[in-house]
Amino acid sequence: AFRAEQKLFDLARRRESKPFFLTVSFTHPHNPYVTTRRFWDRYGDDAIDAPRVPAIPYAQRDPHSQRLHALFRQDEHRITDADVMRARHAYYANVSYVDEQIGRLLARLDELGLAGETAVIFTADHGEMLGERGLWYKYTLLEPALRVPLIMSLPLRQTPARHKALVSHVDLLPTLLDLATDGRPPELADPCDGSSLMPLLDADTAALAPRTVHAEFTAEGAVAPMVAVRRGAYK
Repeated sequence: AFRAEQKLFDLARRRESKPFFLTVSFTHPHNPYVTTRRFWDRYGDDAIDAPRVPAIPYAQRDPHSQRLHALFRQDEHRITDADVMRARHAYYANVSYVDEQIGRLLARLDELGLAGETAVIFTADHGEMLGERGLWYKYTLLEPALRVPLIMSLPLRQTPARHKALVSHVDLLPTLLDLATDGRPPELADPCDGSSLMPLLDADTAALAPRTVHAEFTAEGAVAPMVAVRRGAYK
């Protein structure tokens, strides 16, 4: 956040006609579940929700979840209900920490007179199981790990709206190109799997038709590529 602020000061001083593209990457709220007292105290213990699906006994887990049990070394440690709630408490605290950093940058954009002409997109690379089904981190195509935030603040589009349409990170490239060229993007050198979200943001009813999104996982715990297809309510 500090380096992003310094860059914004530089951009404001130059006031070039050339547009800028700034990527600001935060590690939080990633594990380990450690936070500071100031953010921990924003949440009372009674405000922390328990996993919707409690831990599933090892013998009843699917093969991949059994592999994750060993990957997380849960066969070496006993995790209590209190441990789960503390971990969730710290994770929420770190979400608030990131919220504060984002607010700091948005305030700086406003102070520098850049807010009205800057598109801001907030997203993440993965979710977090946080003890659901006894699982942690990512490593799975279950919803808590697969779903990520996607929040956009775009110039000249001041009416807040929430869309339930299925979207994917592969839609970001065509969306950014669409936004940067006023809907006249150049021809791409290679095919792009995604599609622009601008029609959806402009309340184009055709864009509200069922969309299909795909996911693939080939990292830790997977013995072969794991894939998912989501369309409407079905996955």
